[in-house]
Amino acid sequence: MTKPPDIRDPDGTVRPGMINRGDDHRTFRISLCDLSFIRIDHQTRLQFGGTEVVIESPFVLEVSGNRYELDPGERATLGPVLSLYPDSLSSASVDNAGTLFLRFASGATIRVDQDPQFEAWQVNGPGNCLVVCTPGTTGDLAICDEQH
Repeated sequence: MTKPPDIRDPDGTVRPGMINRGDDHRTFRISLCDLSFIRIDHQTRLQFGGTEVVIESPFVLEVSGNRYELDPGERATLGPVLSLYPDSLSSASVDNAGTLFLRFASGATIRVDQDPQFEAWQVNGPGNCLVVCTPGTTGDLAICDEQH
């Protein structure tokens, strides 16, 4: 059995986490609100009010009938992500394989699969909630403050 993770905040505070091995589609409690901003560095970050979605691995964006296979590590190819702004989030969920699904009011979607070697994505917020897709192929999520 995998040891539950410790969640270390930027200020050095350590909080206990847990591993979730759900068998069903899980829905996040992200405020269904406007996309506040997009930030691109070595990650792709989408801010929705008090909740940030961080994409750290390759993902698929479908927008306006076009499909883009994107990688946050290849910043020059991330232009299509900017077409999401302005938009509103209509749903956010994760399946039992650890795949994150974001759906927007415009019909655009983002899919981020679990990465075998790296944390593919994380959802920070609302409040102190943190959900991280752990590396691997089991669909495990590290969760702190069990608000998911």
